[in-house]
Amino acid sequence: MPRPAAHARHVVALLSLSAAFLAPQKTLAPPRAACTSRTRPAYAFRTRLHAKKPPPKKRDGRRLKIATNRKARFSYEIVRTMEAGIALQGTEVKSCRDGNANIADGFARIENGECMLINVDIAKHKTTGDYFQHDARRPRRLLLHKSEIRKLAGDMVDPGFTLIPLSLYFNDKNLLKVDLALCRGKSQRDKRKDIKEREDKRMLARASKGVY
Repeated sequence: MPRPAAHARHVVALLSLSAAFLAPQKTLAPPRAACTSRTRPAYAFRTRLHAKKPPPKKRDGRRLKIATNRKARFSYEIVRTMEAGIALQGTEVKSCRDGNANIADGFARIENGECMLINVDIAKHKTTGDYFQHDARRPRRLLLHKSEIRKLAGDMVDPGFTLIPLSLYFNDKNLLKVDLALCRGKSQRDKRKDIKEREDKRMLARASKGVY
């Protein structure tokens, strides 16, 4: 005769199996159809078209130099420098982004209360038609405050002073800027002195490295 404990366990097992078979089966949901241009709602396209563009990436204080005037520091004595904006056309900005700018012969002067950049060569854009092109050496207005322009006009009264662009670059906010310098012309004696000092520094650097 079976024991009562074993018989009870057998009965519980049979009841659990019967409950599992009698329970209603869960139906699986059919797979979702792929979202195509026909099934996608119209507001999805409107959201994508009117989405805000992300702001341009900043360079964390770094400059993307476009052109540099290497002869300026040799030919002139730099009194002080300042950063100035520049008013450009669309094709000029595109050419600057391609690196097609030359400021070696450029200078600035005060005209009618405005600071104008003269003789700076920004090449024409390659893929733009002639109707929309710009003049490569046209005078361009520098964006300075009125107080800065008046101060520069007072400094330019003294003979021997001039305004020279040192570099053309994009700043960390992706804006084109000009590094403008108030300069005084050097004499031949000063130029020879600079050459001698530069050669002495070069010889000292070679001697410290043991290279002769």
